[in-house]
Amino acid sequence: MRKNRIFAIGLLTAAVIGGAGCSAQPKSASAQEQTVESAGPAETEETTVIETVEGTIESLEETPAPVLSPVILQGPVTHTEDGRLSIDSQPESAPSENSSTGTYTGEVILNISDDTLILDAVNGYPVQPDDLEDGSTIYAYVGPAMTMSLPPITNAELILCQIPADFKVPDYVEIKSVVADAASGSAVLTTTDGVEFEISQDCQILPYLTRNIVTLSDLSGGKKCLIWSDDQNVASKIVLFASEEQ
Repeated sequence: MRKNRIFAIGLLTAAVIGGAGCSAQPKSASAQEQTVESAGPAETEETTVIETVEGTIESLEETPAPVLSPVILQGPVTHTEDGRLSIDSQPESAPSENSSTGTYTGEVILNISDDTLILDAVNGYPVQPDDLEDGSTIYAYVGPAMTMSLPPITNAELILCQIPADFKVPDYVEIKSVVADAASGSAVLTTTDGVEFEISQDCQILPYLTRNIVTLSDLSGGKKCLIWSDDQNVASKIVLFASEEQ
């Protein structure tokens, strides 16, 4: 009888342990699945940082490159064997304080082309290159670029020669605007370099090498001209050059 009771208790204990073991397996599997899911790659939230900028934002593609003005070289000139001109640049003797003078001192070789204007500084008439006297002083308006060679080489756009002593040479300028005063009949011409010239009623306005009649209204932005003026920049004569479109 006692053996039967002990055997029954043993069977009951085995049943309890077996049931507990079966119920523990699903829990272990569920925990394992949760561990696998949490071990997966974590999603990261991308953040864009925007910097606040004050003022107007300008596009680099839409910003035009600045237009460089010609540089003035002044000094005695000599002819070279290859048909070019050599100038001993002396920037301390600039044509006027308003001019965009060069800072290079020493010899510079000037390329002369069919487009180069060589003019008498007094009357504005053309002069042939061979008529330039060696050692005479010239004012040369040249391009802003020079070669790195010694001496440097640059292209001459306009040359003023046959300059009398103590003579104020005319200014070769590009017009930015002209504002006329209807009441007085005078006007103010502003160059692209910001220099202002007063144009009175008795100022001569002439075309270069043509018989065309030009007036104050023909002095428009973008055109180039030669201006003879006094120390107060009051113009006495203007020679207007034909624009590239004409």
